[in-house]
Amino acid sequence: MLTMKQLKCRSYLQIILFVIGVSLLLNWFIVLPVLDTAPSLSDNGEYAFVLFTFIVMLLHRYKPLNRFLLISLLFVSYAGAAYVSSYFVNPSSLLSFILLYAALFVMGLFFYVNSQSIEKSKVSVLPNVSSFVLFVSAFFSLTSFIVAFNIDLIKFLLPLSVWSKELINPGLLTSVGILIIVLLLMKMLTRKSIFNVLDKSDLLSLRHVAEGFMVYLIVFSLIHLHIWIYSLYNGVSLISSFNMNDVSVTSWTGGLIAQIFGVGLMEELVYRFIIFWSLYSLITFKRKSVRILWALLITQILFSLIHIPIDFIRYPDINFFSMRFSTLLFLGMFLSVLYLYTKNLWIAVFIHALLNLPMPMFVPYNESNFFYEINVSSMVMVYSLLVVWVKEAARGRSIVRKKTFEKAS
Repeated sequence: MLTMKQLKCRSYLQIILFVIGVSLLLNWFIVLPVLDTAPSLSDNGEYAFVLFTFIVMLLHRYKPLNRFLLISLLFVSYAGAAYVSSYFVNPSSLLSFILLYAALFVMGLFFYVNSQSIEKSKVSVLPNVSSFVLFVSAFFSLTSFIVAFNIDLIKFLLPLSVWSKELINPGLLTSVGILIIVLLLMKMLTRKSIFNVLDKSDLLSLRHVAEGFMVYLIVFSLIHLHIWIYSLYNGVSLISSFNMNDVSVTSWTGGLIAQIFGVGLMEELVYRFIIFWSLYSLITFKRKSVRILWALLITQILFSLIHIPIDFIRYPDINFFSMRFSTLLFLGMFLSVLYLYTKNLWIAVFIHALLNLPMPMFVPYNESNFFYEINVSSMVMVYSLLVVWVKEAARGRSIVRKKTFEKAS
């Protein structure tokens, strides 16, 4: 047992660490993740932040930390990530590969030691290996076909987009079309209702939708609060992204809706639910933790490979199997973290949409009309991870209080 003097010393130490953490956070909070400026939270900062925070959560797993100490360590992780980012800005450097794969390893280790807390899906999504191979092959062929005839599809759907003043995005219609085909394919392979997958994935749960939307709203608000504080502290003005890029409000809103209920919903259902849980059921290792790791690894590899057709069109000058493949592995694992840790697929859907968001609603600029290019993905990853950690920690405390109350009564 600790003496009263030792308890006081520990409390003072925690307060000091908390103050240091907040000070470091505020010091870096006023530094916006702006590309081509230093210090900035570049891709290296993303990887470093994820690496540091998962190390902290692994420590918390083995020896639960006081909440003030935990929060201060997360703040220090953000400051450390910004430090790494500001001194090693080049995203294609050797350090990027080291940080990225170190973060992937620590995320995998986190799931390995927490495998018992991951609840298995209520159903075996795809019943056998042949149906799994058929599903993946059909999905790859379908997406490749859509990419190959993307321009023709956009021209075909353009009148509807113009009629709705771009609120109905062609990307939304193509993604919804792919989603419908996926559900019909699942009905054929599993011989169950077309709504079976939607029901078992809890996508039809209003509570999960509301929870995912709240996480999205908080992260979205924090990003714009960050931009506003940055502009206020540095004395730069803010300008609407709509005025800067001649993008209408309806067009921007249509693009966001397309990312949430189109690309985000379709890809998260396919990869994070159907493919992941099918692999988990089909892999024959006895240890649950090993099955989870293999399912995660293969899922992210498929997630990366299926992006090959569209990436060859979008980034013709970039070698896909260099940094791009590794980045997609990282993003896939990150989205898997959000889903498996929160047990809510909608959170992954909304954050996926934010990661694809091309720009915030307003950006800072100076008197020379220099517009800052915001690294939105870095901010999304940092804030979504912090919000999820705090959310799950709060839920854990409420469960403990509920059990304590039940025992007392």
